Amino acid sequence: MTRLKTMILLAICCATLSIQPVAAQQDAVRTAMVESLAAWSAADFQKLGSFYATQTRGFMLDGGMLITGYNAAALEMAVAAGFAFNVEPHDIDIMMVTNDVAVSVAIVEGTITLPGGAVEEGSWRYSETRVLEGGAWKVAQYHFSPLSMANFGDIP
Repeated sequence: MTRLKTMILLAICCATLSIQPVAAQQDAVRTAMVESLAAWSAADFQKLGSFYATQTRGFMLDGGMLITGYNAAALEMAVAAGFAFNVEPHDIDIMMVTNDVAVSVAIVEGTITLPGGAVEEGSWRYSETRVLEGGAWKVAQYHFSPLSMANFGDIP
């Protein structure tokens, strides 16, 4: 009977040890997402660049082609032309694929000001894949797209 108790206790300890790191990793990924979107909103492109992996890629809101790499100079030119990005994420959900890869989704809400002054206010879908690179969770791939409530009918 003592052997059975020892085995059960060992199993509980192992389960507890495996859960803790996942929760801590998810918290670190969540923090990185929130901080990177805040850097976007602050137009702090030097800080924003620190959140992107060496070979990042993704799709932006314009529905355009795949963007590869991170280009702070291009973002600074867009801001000089009137672009502004002011959003906050919520409903963040993170799935740890491995110890160094996480896939996250969120709804972001706020405003986007386009060059020329047109302002779009609303909600968008955001997903990203982050990799642990140099001890930091960095965006390897991202996707922004409109959130259409038309698919949900009348939600109170």
